[in-house]
Formats: sequence, structure tokens, C-alpha cells
Amino acid sequence: MKKLIYISHLRYPSEKTHSAFAMKTCEGFADSGFDVELWVPLRYNPLFRKNDPYEFHGVKDNFRIRKIPCLNLLDFFPGNISFWTMVISFNISLVIYAIFRNLLKSAIFYCHDLRDLFFLPVLADRIFLEIHDFYKLPAERVNKFIFSRISGFIVTNKYKIGILNKNYGIPMDKMIYQPNAVDIEKFDIEISREEARKNLGLPLDKKIVLYTGHLFSWKGVLTLLEAVKLLPKDHLVYFVGGTDKDIANFKRKMESIGANNAIIVGRKPHSEIPIWLKAADVLVLPNTAKDQASKYETSPVKLFEYMASGRPIIASDLPSIRDIVDESMVLFFEADNYGALAASITEALQMSGESMAEENMDKIKAYSWEKRAEGISAFLKEIIS
Repeated sequence: MKKLIYISHLRYPSEKTHSAFAMKTCEGFADSGFDVELWVPLRYNPLFRKNDPYEFHGVKDNFRIRKIPCLNLLDFFPGNISFWTMVISFNISLVIYAIFRNLLKSAIFYCHDLRDLFFLPVLADRIFLEIHDFYKLPAERVNKFIFSRISGFIVTNKYKIGILNKNYGIPMDKMIYQPNAVDIEKFDIEISREEARKNLGLPLDKKIVLYTGHLFSWKGVLTLLEAVKLLPKDHLVYFVGGTDKDIANFKRKMESIGANNAIIVGRKPHSEIPIWLKAADVLVLPNTAKDQASKYETSPVKLFEYMASGRPIIASDLPSIRDIVDESMVLFFEADNYGALAASITEALQMSGESMAEENMDKIKAYSWEKRAEGISAFLKEIIS
């Protein structure tokens, strides 16, 4: 059985999307026949200290998590210096650990962040990089050197394939197009809108517009917040997710602009999100066009979750979103235009949305974690054979 090492400098468990993503990817690789280990820094998340990472992220315990020592100052001195100290020391430690276990030439190394590959490409032979966002290093020569040492690239949208080929000369046969995925069975649950609302204590006589995810500005949440002011009083807009700091800032913004129909729920267990989606009348993906990653690079996990829920979707009209869906599947609006978003919400609530939901349920079958793992595993085996 081939050893596969997934490397990530994030904390586990964590509220971060990439943490959940890495865990699901490791589960899929293990199901595909690899002997999988997830190597992470020896750092703890005080919010989830008592949570089992496998249970928290809803994955099987079919791979090992190895805690690698690092110089972790982030818990005491948050900031860029502490972050880079942690990342660089983690990079050094993981290379030493790989040498100690004699894995540099025999194992497959896999990661989703270029910042986890400072030193490993100099010594290891088989490295695969999954490109979500271009977390490039300041020195372009270093980026090009690391890219030249990568055995294969897993790329989550077509735009990034073009950039890698044009700007870095990566051959097309060293790349595979593989968007993100969703656990369809967890989101396509048998519960009515009314039952879901009763379960969550939500009003039965209101129109509910829902956003789930972080409250980062590039997610376009401020556009949705501004749109709230243009909606009738019986239209409630719920925001589910966000860190404590972002929630506090978001509440201040909500109060300052008088978005009285907005309700900030805060962070909820990921296992509860499918019920929230089923409780909604409309789901919103309001990504901004002002951010490069948002406009071109992202492959939103949220979009796949929305699609699997069977609810009508309103989305920013961006290349990154159109990489996955078209007008038969979502109602598009002009990104960053809160008036257009409010109008789209009104339009969506007047539509039945059944044809869009059926189209999404048909298309989402291609984006299961199982199919994703099978596709990437076949690519890995083809490259290393």
C-alpha cells in the first residue's frame, strides 16, 4: 500500500473550510487504497480542544494525524511574524521527520498550500500540489523553482489551469481539473422547510434568505447586508458563520446602516448547516468582484452545499462561479451591486425554483467526495507509475 502524506499548517479540528477539506480529502485517499497520514503543526485550537477531529469534521477514522513540533507563538503574539515563524519552523520539522522515517523517496507528499513547501521540494521526489488560491511566496524565482519540482497539480478551476500553463510553463498533462466537492447525502436530507424551521426555532410565516460561511469582506457579505435595507420587513436575512471577531465587527456594521431585517446567528456545527439550508427560501452566494481570488480563483465549497440542498440559489456573476453553474442552475446578479442583489432576491422568492433545484440535484452528482477522490487518486497513480 502506497504511503501518502498530506501536509497542512492549519489546526485540527478547526472552523476553517480548508481544515474540513483536508480531512475529507484524506478520508477519500484512504478509501482509494492509500496509507494516509495527515501531518499538521503541534498547535491547539482552544475553541475545539475537547473535540475529536474525526468526529468534528464528520469523517472516518481511516487515516492518522501526526502532530509535528513547531515554534508556535501565534497563541501569545498574533500577527504576521508569529505566523511565518510557525510556518517556517513547521516546514523544517516536517523535513526532519520525513528524513527520520526514511520517507523522502518512497512516500507521496500532498498539500494545498505552497507555503508548506519551503524545503521539501529540494529533497522529495513525489510532491503533488492542490491549487485553491495562489498562496505565492514573495520571491517569484522561488515560486517557479517549487513549481518546477512538483510532480502534478490538482487545480480547482479552469482559470488557474491557464495561469499555471501560461505564467509558469506547467504542461497540461501534469495538471488535472478537479473542482471542490460536497457530501451529498449529508445535505440532501429528508426534511421539509417547515420541519427544519421548527427544529431551529425559526419563524414559519416569514421569507428567509440565508447566507452560510465566513464573514470575510471578499465573500461579499457587506453587499448582502446593504441589500437587506431594500427588502420588506417580512423578509429576514440570516447570516450563519464567522469568527467571534468578525461577528462583532459585522454586528456594528449592521447597526450603523440600519439593516434591521438581518439576523446574525454566528458559528454553528457543520452538521447543522444542512438543516439551515433546508429552512431557507433562498440561498445567497454574494462573492465580490473586487478580489482576484473571489473573482477568478475560488471553487466555493458553499456553492456545492447549496446545490445539494435543493433550494433556489442567487449568486454573483463571476467567472469563478460560472466555472460550475449557469443560468439554468442559479439566478445571477451583478457582483457588489446591492440593489441588483435585492431585486434578485425578490425575483427568486416569486419563482417556484423547482426547475433550478432539479438541475442542481442532477449536476451535483458529479461533485461528490467519492468521485473527487477517485479522480485524483487515478491521476496520482498515473503520474507515479
